Amino acid sequence: MKIMLAGQAYFREDNGQAVFTVRIARGLAAAGHQVLALAPNDEGKPGPVKDKAVQVWKIATLALPHNVNISLFPGREIKKALLCFSPDIIHLQDHYFICRALFRAATARAIPVVGSNHFLPDNLTANLPVPAIFKRPVNYFLWQHMLLLYNRLAAVSTPTKTAAAILEQQGILPPVTPVSCGIDTSRFHPLAPGQRAEPRIQFGLDPEAIVFIFVGRLDNEKGLEIVVRAFARLKNPDACLVLAGRGSLAGHLKNLCRSLGIERQVRFPGYIQEKDLPRLLAAADCFVMAGFAELQSIATLEAMACGLPVLAANARALPELVADGENGFLFTPHSVESLYGVMKKFLAATTLWQQWGENSREKARRHAIENTVQAFERWYTTICGNQEDGPARNKQ
Repeated sequence: MKIMLAGQAYFREDNGQAVFTVRIARGLAAAGHQVLALAPNDEGKPGPVKDKAVQVWKIATLALPHNVNISLFPGREIKKALLCFSPDIIHLQDHYFICRALFRAATARAIPVVGSNHFLPDNLTANLPVPAIFKRPVNYFLWQHMLLLYNRLAAVSTPTKTAAAILEQQGILPPVTPVSCGIDTSRFHPLAPGQRAEPRIQFGLDPEAIVFIFVGRLDNEKGLEIVVRAFARLKNPDACLVLAGRGSLAGHLKNLCRSLGIERQVRFPGYIQEKDLPRLLAAADCFVMAGFAELQSIATLEAMACGLPVLAANARALPELVADGENGFLFTPHSVESLYGVMKKFLAATTLWQQWGENSREKARRHAIENTVQAFERWYTTICGNQEDGPARNKQ
């Protein structure tokens, strides 16, 4: 099958949508499909390039602050890509510039178009100076902007049952299928106890410390100020907090650590390369996810696959991954007191850490990337079959 993927993120792999798009593209290519991904490019010429087994067609874009990019006039390159590749099906990853232009071009050629939703308004409004009184109408406008495109698609997927329910509450019209983003459990796996010291030393961590870790974007909707304040309340000299990634909140978090007197216990290693990420995660003791706008959380899945217990906000889809007392604890979102409480409970339950880590690993196995690729293969086949049957029925 010839599958075209498109979205306003691809190569960066520094947000959930980008990570998912890259991994599903490579997974589909490894399964024997021809895959072309349309991706924004803010340097060099537009046009086709190669990314391992995946063909990538770069679309000229303007890079803006805060991980935003705009492709104002992508139509010409999109038409060239469609003509050269001639896909059987198109899979959109968002509702922005490239995808809207691609949908128009695909509709003119009667190519079936489906989409995955990774979007919540909080991903935008939490990082913009939107007064509370305007948040509800702004969220409504953002949902309507998304639905203008997605309600015209043949079908929609989203990572979790929670995410599917959110779409249905917003009035999505096409059928919605939950399909996990998936995780490569062969890359992300636990380390033997004797192997944990080396990556800790590599990243400047005490081999004997109790390490809480977060990996992802350092932005407002990740709840990281709550994490820093709760960690400071522990007043535990044997504990260390790692906040790995980059984002608009990095400078503020570093200043906050200094003001709370914990700068020596908190590490900011920046963006972690793919080759180092599994080892860093597996060298920690506990993953902390305070995000309140997670439709699944690939970062949490990666930590679970590495055998980590998880402390997660009881918000959106995170309770689908974390069960109280089974593979970690849930806490009240936005609450320093609640997260501080579960951190103390975690520290007091050292004899259960190994079992919780094994439970996390077992839960992560259910999200193996092979299962995700197979689910999308079945989904594409069904959609293409329905498209072919429709005209045939109409002719009878």
